[in-house]
Amino acid sequence: MRTLVLAQQGAIVADWMTARVADYLGRSPRDIDPTLPLAELGIDSVSAVNLCGEIEFEWDLDVDPTIVFDYPTILDLAVYITDQVADRPELAA
Repeated sequence: MRTLVLAQQGAIVADWMTARVADYLGRSPRDIDPTLPLAELGIDSVSAVNLCGEIEFEWDLDVDPTIVFDYPTILDLAVYITDQVADRPELAA
């Protein structure tokens, strides 16, 4: 059951990240490939810093802007965020 909850949370995070990246780029979320590096998608350093701020706010995390280098794709970031919030009571099944 816990694995299912984590998979669902990961999908929620990935969808949220895809929507945010699409917004920054002025594109439709369906045109965003979550397996491509953010830089390759067109996210610049200013947008990356802003995205980090949104991650902090949305997921109540403290993240360094260099996170986009450690986890360069939307899917990489989604896995990281999901791992960070996995032990929160609201995710307990």
